[in-house]
Amino acid sequence: KKDHLWTLYEYETGDFRLPADVEKGMIYGGCNCGNCHITILPSGDIYACRRVAESKVGNVFEDRIADVWVTSMESYREYNRFSKCSRCKLLAWCRGCPAVARGTNGSFYANDPQCWADENGELFASEEA
Repeated sequence: KKDHLWTLYEYETGDFRLPADVEKGMIYGGCNCGNCHITILPSGDIYACRRVAESKVGNVFEDRIADVWVTSMESYREYNRFSKCSRCKLLAWCRGCPAVARGTNGSFYANDPQCWADENGELFASEEA
């Protein structure tokens, strides 16, 4: 089940429940771009996402991977910038596909058009309510 939207489906069917002991700010699943994933091409080019040509963040022959990880990759970990996902309770497990959002809407942080979650539904309800 590689597609991250399975989490949304399994939440809706009751096969996935939000754990009670969630650590705020922790990423538990979903798209690994910026979290625990990079792509290195034979040329040495490092990409945050293999599907987004504009996500080149360095080159292993010119840059230390550790430096790239803590500097250039940081913008891919700004989860609060996701226009729809940042407000969803499944943020730590899903985040849709930023590459699809980029290809469709021009922004890595735009809504993934494959996501059917209702922004007026329970997943977007304020926890203070």
